[in-house]
Amino acid sequence: MSKGKTYIVTGATGGIGKAITEGLTARGAGRVILACRNLAKARKVIGSLDPGSTVLEAKELDLESFESVRQFAAEIIAEGVSIDGLFNNAGTMPGEMRLTADGYESATQTNFLSTALLTRLLLPAINEGGAILFTTSMTRRISRLRADWKERAVNHHHRFTTYGRSKLMLTHFALDLSKELAPRGIRVNCSDPGIVDSAIITMGNSAVDYLCDKFFRPVISTPCEGASPALRAMTDNVSGHIFTLKKRFPIPAGYAADPLHGIATRAVEALL
Repeated sequence: MSKGKTYIVTGATGGIGKAITEGLTARGAGRVILACRNLAKARKVIGSLDPGSTVLEAKELDLESFESVRQFAAEIIAEGVSIDGLFNNAGTMPGEMRLTADGYESATQTNFLSTALLTRLLLPAINEGGAILFTTSMTRRISRLRADWKERAVNHHHRFTTYGRSKLMLTHFALDLSKELAPRGIRVNCSDPGIVDSAIITMGNSAVDYLCDKFFRPVISTPCEGASPALRAMTDNVSGHIFTLKKRFPIPAGYAADPLHGIATRAVEALL
């Protein structure tokens, strides 16, 4: 990860996103844009860091709104920002089904649709030889692709399977994008951080959360550990891979062989 480069980190106000920002700053990045829904929190994170030579900047981005995604991307393009690395880190795992203003279940839009749309819209600003990183999840293994993915997320919402499907679709999209961008030398990879001590594993049940805080959080990965696969992916020359805490491996060939593989990319194209 060379000094002086420009990176965008979504969801940079806590957990893995904050740890990624800290890691980039420690490595002497030239500029890091914290793309966050809560600008006050983002500015607080910036104030807590020793930036050294890194320029830290907060910009508003709400992944529950396609309008916000388009406005953010348009601003980046208009400013002529040259992006060396895009960390698509932001995610949500709601316990209750909630529709966004755009009519999608919130996790499906945040984790997959808006994240993929943002990436598509920012492609003109990403430098040749740059890198795109998507945060996936081990929960992708407990879900499967469905032709009725949009309706399923609304009518049969489940905290883990809905979240897992959003991450599964994102990983399918990443595979297609890695092949598409290979001629430009842009690497596209995924990071699977495992179970990380962050707000996303808060269940909203006081008894469950108490037990989790007491017995579970002390033995799972720290945000810094969870950020390490994403940071490694930015420096590795491979593309179309999934990085974990200890290794990396190609996105399984079975993904492309799935009869429904193309629905992820088509869903994003429809938004364009």
